[in-house]
Amino acid sequence: MGLGDIRYEDVIAAAEEFRRLGRDDFLLKYRFRRATSYELVLEGLRYDSKAIVGVAHGHATGDVLGPRDFSGGEATVARCLRELGFVVETGGILLNRAVLLERLRKLKASRGPGNPSPSRHQPLSLLWAMSRAADGPSRMTPWPRWRDEVGPLLAEFGLPNAKATPEYPFWHLRGSGLWEVQGIPPTLAADMPKVSILAAYDAQAGFTEEAAVLLQDPVTRLDAIATICEMYLRGVDRQALFNRMGLAGYTTAGSLLNPPEAETSGAGVDEYGRATGPAPRRDATRSVIVRDGALARRVKELEGDQCQICGTMLRYLNRPYSVAAHIRGLGSPHHGPDELQNLLCLCANCHVLFDGLEIYVDSDGLVRGTRGGREPRPLRRNPSHPVNEAHLSYHRNLCDVNTHGSPVN
Repeated sequence: MGLGDIRYEDVIAAAEEFRRLGRDDFLLKYRFRRATSYELVLEGLRYDSKAIVGVAHGHATGDVLGPRDFSGGEATVARCLRELGFVVETGGILLNRAVLLERLRKLKASRGPGNPSPSRHQPLSLLWAMSRAADGPSRMTPWPRWRDEVGPLLAEFGLPNAKATPEYPFWHLRGSGLWEVQGIPPTLAADMPKVSILAAYDAQAGFTEEAAVLLQDPVTRLDAIATICEMYLRGVDRQALFNRMGLAGYTTAGSLLNPPEAETSGAGVDEYGRATGPAPRRDATRSVIVRDGALARRVKELEGDQCQICGTMLRYLNRPYSVAAHIRGLGSPHHGPDELQNLLCLCANCHVLFDGLEIYVDSDGLVRGTRGGREPRPLRRNPSHPVNEAHLSYHRNLCDVNTHGSPVN
């Protein structure tokens, strides 16, 4: 169901209908919302670009596209109209990383009676939605699933004595400028619909297309998570929260979390509970990231197998032993690059501490402990081994998120 069938005259016909009906009635008829980013400019008048393209598709093929049938934005609607010779301009503030983070800082979180702190319902709901964005499924969530999955999280991590009302963030997050609700007719959308209306009209909610695209970037997504935690969730157990949210990958910089221990019911034991035979085995299939072995060897050679943090030079089986550790992890959700600038040469101990977010490199190049009590010392640098400061900043941000709001410089 592409946009390639649309011709110049189809857009003109849609624009004429827009003028004849007026913006509000046109959008109501075809169930589109007003454009937030891109507008078609024609003969001095401005038109909601996605609505125009959806209706133009109907003139071209007989099949009008609704708002759920295709994506808007620069790569789709704006490109289609420009290729046909039309002018498309940004009709409002174009969403970018800075604007997204600013809107997260200014959520209109309500305050209930007896609770001076802002409600956590909107921040918690956004975190849950970000966990889904990290996995790349549909950005929109049907109301029944939202109710069943987000509702318990609000009860568990919301403010004490706060009632869990998942319908409120489902609807009122629209005020953030990052969220939309689909399926509710405009005639019923003047005020918050009753829960029965959300169910009857198969309502769905989720990030806007522009916000969802921005949150696909791992760096932006971590910045967004850090902003929410810092602004609204101080004092919340981050490890418990992230584990429940599906964000457990943000509690470590690498892959140090061990899988659950296998059941050992097949092992024989003596009267004292000691194993009497070989440890049991089980078959497993897994997908692993393929690292560039030459890069690992290169960083070890450049650093002489000496830990860049503590200076230790380990030996194992009468040979030097060191670890080529990625600063920003390769796997999900970090998706760091396998490059020399993203590697440190560490000893086994410092590798565990670094990946476990117990130590970090501050903006002055000093290695510090996230829990204090550690004497700062400079990260040893080799001019032939450049380290990308952006990767160190990403790691610092991870540490900050996991230290309950304690500042990491």
